Amino acid sequence: MKQKHGKSRAKPYKKPVPARRNERFSKNYSFIQRSKQMEETHRRERVPASAPQKEYEPVAELLPEIQEDVDEAGFYKQLVTGFNHIPTSHMLSSSTDEPVASAPKKKIKPKKDTGSEKLSADLETCNSFSKRFDFELSTENINDLMAKKDVKSIKSNWTALGNVRFEIPQLSSSDIKDHPECCEPKEIATSADLQRLEVKQSICGNATLPLTALQSELFYIANNYQDLYYPQRSHANAEEIRYVYCLHALNHMLKVRSLILRNNEKVSALAKSMKLSPNEISIPESFRDQGLKRMKVVFIVPFRESAQRIVNTIGDLLFGSQDDKARNNSIANYERFLGDYSGNTIYFPKTNPKPVDYEQTFSGNTDDNFKLGIRFTKKTMSLFSDMNSSDMLIASPLGLRMLVTDKDNDFDFLNSIELLIIDQAELFLAQNWENLLHSLDHLHLQPQKLPDTNCQRVRTWCLSGASSFYRQTLLFSSHELPEFRAVLNGKCNNYQGKVRIANLVEQGDIRNVLTPIEQVFQRISCSNVEATFDDRFQYFVKHIMPQFSKPGFSHCMLYVPSYFDYVRIRNHFKTEMVSFVQINEYTKKEKISRARDIFFHSGASVLLYSERAHFFRRTRIKGIRNLILYQPPNFPHFYSEMINLMLESNQNPRDGFGEAMSVKILYTKYDLLSLSNIVGSENAVKLTSGKKDSYLFSTKS
Repeated sequence: MKQKHGKSRAKPYKKPVPARRNERFSKNYSFIQRSKQMEETHRRERVPASAPQKEYEPVAELLPEIQEDVDEAGFYKQLVTGFNHIPTSHMLSSSTDEPVASAPKKKIKPKKDTGSEKLSADLETCNSFSKRFDFELSTENINDLMAKKDVKSIKSNWTALGNVRFEIPQLSSSDIKDHPECCEPKEIATSADLQRLEVKQSICGNATLPLTALQSELFYIANNYQDLYYPQRSHANAEEIRYVYCLHALNHMLKVRSLILRNNEKVSALAKSMKLSPNEISIPESFRDQGLKRMKVVFIVPFRESAQRIVNTIGDLLFGSQDDKARNNSIANYERFLGDYSGNTIYFPKTNPKPVDYEQTFSGNTDDNFKLGIRFTKKTMSLFSDMNSSDMLIASPLGLRMLVTDKDNDFDFLNSIELLIIDQAELFLAQNWENLLHSLDHLHLQPQKLPDTNCQRVRTWCLSGASSFYRQTLLFSSHELPEFRAVLNGKCNNYQGKVRIANLVEQGDIRNVLTPIEQVFQRISCSNVEATFDDRFQYFVKHIMPQFSKPGFSHCMLYVPSYFDYVRIRNHFKTEMVSFVQINEYTKKEKISRARDIFFHSGASVLLYSERAHFFRRTRIKGIRNLILYQPPNFPHFYSEMINLMLESNQNPRDGFGEAMSVKILYTKYDLLSLSNIVGSENAVKLTSGKKDSYLFSTKS
């Protein structure tokens, strides 16, 4: 369910330096140009008349044998120019010119097929897909994208999504003139509507229509291959969102596969007409349709239950609605998949039940250490496939991190990812946010080994190390936090821009507070973001801790969202001999019961309580008279839950404190998004930019 922290983890996240970095893009472009020139030279040459004509079977692989020890500087050079080991006498003309007279000229007769026109239309590359991946970014374009300059911002208001903000880079010397429109799209009601959006016919027949307004608008953005950040996911719309990104991911995967299969047929036909092997011909530049590795789509989700729902949704789109018996025939290893990814639902007590959102979050298999490779063939969908031969990957942040840190295996399969989907991002904060950041840092790195892909079929922008600019990222969360925006702004470089849903929070979770009490919001002065950890701690030590020794100040819960801050405060309490008990996510049940009992009966004046402990257990703490939130909660609804624990029914009538109670929230100006989720966007702006340092909110009648 959760990952344990070692001593080395009690530190704020710092971006690790990847083991391997891509060289500067400008250096690699010289290799690309050299490759093109050499291919042009080969195209002008002809097969000599004396060349023996041999029969060859079509071969998919075309990669020269190069020594394993390849230095980083020369890696891409060998990769691009490696196929030049082919003898000049065996090179074919890749242009539309006819072969020389010495080579037997054979006409390829197309096979008669009544459904050939339909098949051709189905395999035809779609417009938005081909425009995106056939476009070559120049060095100047890449520099502009990295500098994030000349970005056009467009605001729009849509029916279901609300306020939509487009950020579209204006690439210099770009041939792309028509950017995706930002006007509100029409709802998708029929199969014809999906086909007009370039969805494969095989999917249109199985899609559940009509799509809702929310689904239609989300799919419109995703289908334009722009990055998307949607911070309003909920348990109510979770299945709608999952259906949209599964539809888009499967559609993209089928487009990639259709393009490769079509080009494979053309290459085989060209080689067969000259009675040569496909690995002995010079393939035209227009046939570049692959990445360095096969995998194109990665889903990052928190639990196995989420992975099971994704697989079932993709299965419904691909094969239609089926029972488990029929699905065993269409999806390889499905029975094993059900055994590994279903069941194991945690126990929900009927007496003193957990909150509704807790049961919805933790229903099903909540194991957070998994990785599942998916491979598509002509007729089936194979689960548990090897990473290097998989088309898709569904993994948790912990499972993905274990893959990239496995010393026995490489993580080259993450080099050519074209679609990254992150769902339920808020739950990663309760698991381990560092796992997600660490995994994202290992996307699109230079491979450890030369790939087994035909280097003549690899797209030039992938060879040049620019694949990260061709990756689309879809990020879904239940609310806004700085961590989510940091991922969107710092790790997403889609050259077609990004779309962010930016709706203001009108009221916030404070409206759910039932306890009649005054709530004091105390602002702490900070010079910069890096100093917030130390400034907050110093303020707490100087201004809050002295209150613990005052007579009458007892039954105080200190709620700490960050585990790093939790460990720091706990160590300081031990040094200063503060009378306290503690509950964190690793505390055993017996110790939790003991800590609750001591706190309720005034055995300790302070209860140190971590946010992750509340997330995983939702323990009802009784006897709270004074509540201090060391930082605004990462989960907004925890704010009202904590204060509602202070109701009179939860108090010890024999503690001698009467009705004396208090609530204080410590915050900085950098907690704007967290405060917006609690008090609303308008009030949050006043709290962070107002002249006063202390503000009072009251729920007293």
